[in-house]
Amino acid sequence: MGTRSYLIQNTGEHLISQIIRKIDSKGYKGYKELTGKKENIENFELKFLRVQGDPFASPSVVKVSLDFPWRRYGNCRLGVEDYLYRRLSKALGKYSERCGEGHSCFLGVPKPKNIMIRRSGVVAGEKSVEYRFWVGLPARHRRVLGGEAERIIYQKIPSAIQDVMSFSHTSIKEHLISCEIQNSLRNQLDSMGLVSFVPNGALLPRKCGDCEEPLKDAVPFESPPELEVVMKTEHGDIKGMGIKKGITVIAGTAFHGKTTLLNALLDGIYNHVPRDGREGVVTMRDAVNIRAEEGRAVRCVDISSFIYNLPNNKDTFCFNTDNASGATSMAASIQESIEAGSRLIMIDEDTSATNLLFYDDRTSRHFKHKTVSTIVENATSMREKGVSLVMVSSGSAPIIQVADTLIIMEDYMPRVLQINDNVSFGEYSFPAVRKIVRMPCLEKPKIRGLWLTARGLSRPVRLEGNYALREESQMIYIASLLSSSGKFEGLTSEEIAKKIEEQVNNVDALGDNPGFAEIRGLDLVFAINRMPEIKVLH
Repeated sequence: MGTRSYLIQNTGEHLISQIIRKIDSKGYKGYKELTGKKENIENFELKFLRVQGDPFASPSVVKVSLDFPWRRYGNCRLGVEDYLYRRLSKALGKYSERCGEGHSCFLGVPKPKNIMIRRSGVVAGEKSVEYRFWVGLPARHRRVLGGEAERIIYQKIPSAIQDVMSFSHTSIKEHLISCEIQNSLRNQLDSMGLVSFVPNGALLPRKCGDCEEPLKDAVPFESPPELEVVMKTEHGDIKGMGIKKGITVIAGTAFHGKTTLLNALLDGIYNHVPRDGREGVVTMRDAVNIRAEEGRAVRCVDISSFIYNLPNNKDTFCFNTDNASGATSMAASIQESIEAGSRLIMIDEDTSATNLLFYDDRTSRHFKHKTVSTIVENATSMREKGVSLVMVSSGSAPIIQVADTLIIMEDYMPRVLQINDNVSFGEYSFPAVRKIVRMPCLEKPKIRGLWLTARGLSRPVRLEGNYALREESQMIYIASLLSSSGKFEGLTSEEIAKKIEEQVNNVDALGDNPGFAEIRGLDLVFAINRMPEIKVLH
């Protein structure tokens, strides 16, 4: 492909080279003179956004800008940004190397997974594109290696950018068309009375538990006739299984695909890249996965619809604890999610507190006091109030009995079983709306695996319970948002969630740090609700 015609022509002198030669062999902080400097190098503009003060510190950040009329390939901005980001990640990795000390000669951005999300490393304008990435300015004994620095800027970076832009028309169009189709499918869900859709032919099983690749020789998905729907897109009609609003139970014996299907549905809040196998599996964006999180903090959450009559008259209309049980953690998570705007709750029996899911009628009559109104008991009332449930069970009778739609998984293939004893006795109430009146001031927030740590937190905030956080860059972005304590005070959870959702539509909302990626408002609220130091009021 002839990409050179898309690039800005070189019109300037080598200003950056002049600075590097002036500071060559001097102390590392001399690199600071590059901050804000920009130059037309070959056929693009390069600008230093941030310059590290030490070779062992976080690498410097540069921005490369070039003309690129991407709409000739399609209309999905997300698709073009995701496509170019993947090429950028691969190209920078090719030219990155170790030299000198610390991060010297490093080039890169965070490695993407198979989901299409907005990342700060690539921003597509109407007729241009900007790349942001890390550059480890080279040093030895904390002194500037000028020759290596010039080689990075004038040889490696231009070569990497040329590799990024040397794509085929076919590959980028395929990526954008896939994005357009998935957006179209997801946008139709609500009007069709659906919460999720799985296309026929999808390959849901993964190669391994933490793998992105589909399982070799996986059984292609095929919708049962009772649930098959046709989704129309500008690129053709697509048939598959539509999961209706209401109460859906996915049941079956072990190792037959129940959790595999649920995980695909949860991942369906995002588009997937071509050949992932799950492209076309779409779910309403407000879906949340609820699981037991023993030991989490809870602050003034109304869990009275699920838990009441606790010993010592403990208040469940404004429930507080630093060490929640499995049941109270799940009840709080459901209410927090609904309070923030979610209307689709997904639950796997294997990761749940069973005593909150259902009672066994054979033994419950022997208890003098009832303290829990289970999810099963509340399910019908939740549905009537507009909250849908998707639950996975190995075959627990109380869960199956409450289903509007019962899907049995056998050999990774679904079939529908009709039931006639839809039973539910609880009366669900929406949680009382809380307003955040104080948040801790987090200093130097960091992500350690799946935990958020910072000065200002008495203990790490555990994020592993949120299945929607698929890339570390998403968690790093959450940490960044929480570094300014005052910006969310005085707001309700739903107001915070809406504020973040509005930012997603801003082309440059993620800022200049190459390590950020898009999150939902629900994901930020998830982290805030698990901070022991927050203070909230009804």
